[in-house]
Amino acid sequence: MSYQVIARKYRPQRFSDVVGQEHVTQTLSHAIQQNRIAHAYLFCGPRGTGKTTIARIFAKCLNCTDGPRVEFQDDDPRCVEISEGRSLDVMEIDGASNNSVEQVRGLREGACFAPASSRFKIYIIDEVHMLTTSAFNALLKILEEPPAHVKFLFATTDPEKVLVTILSRCQRFDLRRIPVKLIVQHLAAIAQQEKVEIDDTALHAIARGADGGMRDAESALDQLISFCGGKIVESDVL
Repeated sequence: MSYQVIARKYRPQRFSDVVGQEHVTQTLSHAIQQNRIAHAYLFCGPRGTGKTTIARIFAKCLNCTDGPRVEFQDDDPRCVEISEGRSLDVMEIDGASNNSVEQVRGLREGACFAPASSRFKIYIIDEVHMLTTSAFNALLKILEEPPAHVKFLFATTDPEKVLVTILSRCQRFDLRRIPVKLIVQHLAAIAQQEKVEIDDTALHAIARGADGGMRDAESALDQLISFCGGKIVESDVL
């Protein structure tokens, strides 16, 4: 089996695994429990803070067996399909490379059809701010009056570039930079599982350099393990 980088291997699989974004995960959990699920959500924030990860987890909560529910079985086949990117009803789209009006019109036409096997047809559009103005306008109508079986989950690092008319149709969540203390705790837990010895000063140096992004911190740890082997000290990080 090919090597899987730390950022993918330890990617959160449920809301309780997400670090430092409780204001988002708690709100979404309560929305599911109270059956107050909107049709469109926008997750904003710096890179590596969990936007797409939260969108995937939310999709699993909505489409899991006997859902929508916050807690689901790890081996639930519908959740496994979403995690592995092979669910027919959860489409992940890169806004940068699918930004034309023709592609959005195709999405809009496909959304009218019922889901293949799940409760909802979910579109996760990453870096949604990269859509052209005409592509945004093509989205407006379906965002205003979507079919009951369709949910849109948008993620962006630059919400200022998203049309105001789109923003007004979404529930917006702003993700924060993750505090150094939480990054240190998470990296320490990963190092323990990877059987790597790393001192506190080294962990703090990695966390400071990550500037609030968990993915950057995990990538740095991955690189340091390759460089140092089983023991990492602060001078290695610096």
